[in-house]
Amino acid sequence: MRLPVQDQTMPRLSRVLLAAFAGLLILAALVAPATAGITDRELSCADYLKSGAHRKSEYSAAVAEKIRAFCAAHPKMKAVDAEMTMTGD
Repeated sequence: MRLPVQDQTMPRLSRVLLAAFAGLLILAALVAPATAGITDRELSCADYLKSGAHRKSEYSAAVAEKIRAFCAAHPKMKAVDAEMTMTGD
């Protein structure tokens, strides 16, 4: 007597979809820190400090203070470059 063959398509498909979703979540977690913060790529440090944007930082107070201090020391530098220098992104 032969046992009926079970279709394994759905369990395999669900595992693949679950793995793809997990991969997307990991990718989003890796990309998110790089996109937070200063969005205007042409903004100089001097303009960044004048605009008061440093007061609305998405970073912790310690990191925001480092960015502010670095911008104060390098007013002609691009603010986004100062942010990347201080956060390591």
